[in-house]
This record gives sequence, structure tokens and C-alpha cells, in this order.
Amino acid sequence: MFFNDGMPYPIKETEFRKLPVFIIAALMASIAGYVNSAMLIEFAMPVSQMTGIASRLSDAMFHSNLDYLLNACLVLFGFLFGAIISGLMIGQRQYRQDNAYGYALLCIGTLLSASALFSYIESTTSVLLAAIACGLQNALIASYRGLQIRTTHMTGIVTDIGVYIAGFIKKRTPWNWQAYLLVVLFLSFIIGGIIGILAYQHFPNRAMILPAVIMFILGFAYLKTNEHKPDIPISP
Repeated sequence: MFFNDGMPYPIKETEFRKLPVFIIAALMASIAGYVNSAMLIEFAMPVSQMTGIASRLSDAMFHSNLDYLLNACLVLFGFLFGAIISGLMIGQRQYRQDNAYGYALLCIGTLLSASALFSYIESTTSVLLAAIACGLQNALIASYRGLQIRTTHMTGIVTDIGVYIAGFIKKRTPWNWQAYLLVVLFLSFIIGGIIGILAYQHFPNRAMILPAVIMFILGFAYLKTNEHKPDIPISP
């Protein structure tokens, strides 16, 4: 087993089908955008990225706002806990088509379902559960075939797109598939956010049901597809 130096992810694979990666990444980014927008509307807290939460922690500490501080800590530690769960379920290894990914997707679906329940009774526990789901999802996809794919926050995505654009302007460097994947991730997150806003407007406090159902479908479909396959790495 080999890993990237200094990084908790396996070495990057280069020979595999790209279309499934685009589909999976786009779907996960859209779900993250959906969840983040819905939580922002209801609780005024982002749950899919930690940069804004870090700033909110600073603001809450400076103004000694304990309620605000508690909510920000819920998101921070929830996201961290989700990443830990992903590490325990998937581990630091090359992608293998085993049941762990299916169970992780079902776990995300369960967390989002519980988040919908607590959202219905207007409890901030909904924010915690949504943050755990986002942390689990982000770490889950980030370890896919050693690719560092971020689906829950766009800071690094936009930065990398900027670098690709600069390379094209300066040296006419052609874009590779990774560059187009970044654009797909960015657009998917935005589209998912729009859908999340529309969903919350039409059925407030129950918006988390839709992404939960999608995750359950994906999880069961993955387990069904993998039912008769041996636990070996996928061939290119």
C-alpha cells in the first residue's frame, strides 16, 4: 500500500473511466450545495465548508456570544466527526469496490433523514447532523482513487480553476480532464444550492428529505451492484 507523501490519501490512479467520476462528483457537489443552502436559510449557518465557520467562531468569541459560539462549534465538530467516520469506514487505501462505500452512503442518508426530523421541530441538532453528513461525504469522495476531490466547499476549486486559466493565458496550456472536472464541481454546487433554496421555499423544515432519499438510493444501488463482485481493486 502506498500513499502520497504527507497526505492521508492513497496515491493517485491515472487509468480509469472518467465519466463515472464526473457523474459522482457532480451529484455529490450538487447535494452539498443543496444542503448548505437549505441550512443557511433555516438556521443561518453554513454546514458544508469550514472557512465561514472559522470566521463565525472568531466573531462569536470577540463578542462573547455564547449561543452563536455553540452553534458554530456544533458545525465545526460535526464536520470533523463526519470526516473521522469516513476514515474509520473507508480507511487510507486505494479505491476498492467493496460494501464500505455503500454503507457510508446509507449512513449519510440516515444522518440527513435525522436532520430533516430535527429541522421539522426547529432544533439546531439538525445543523449538527447535516454537518456530520457533509464531513462524511467530503472525506468519502476525497479518497476516491487517490483523487483529492472536494465536493462540499468551493474555495480550493475556484483557486485551481484560476490556476488553469492562468496557465492557458500565459503558456496556452490545454486543459485536461481534471480542469473540466473542477468546473463541473463548481457549477453543480451552485445548481444544487438553487434547488435547495427552491425546495426549502416549497416545503420548509422538510428540505433534507430529498437529499436523504437520493443517498439511500445510491447506497442501496451500490450494494446491489457490488453484491456478487469480489473485494478486489477495479481494473482500469
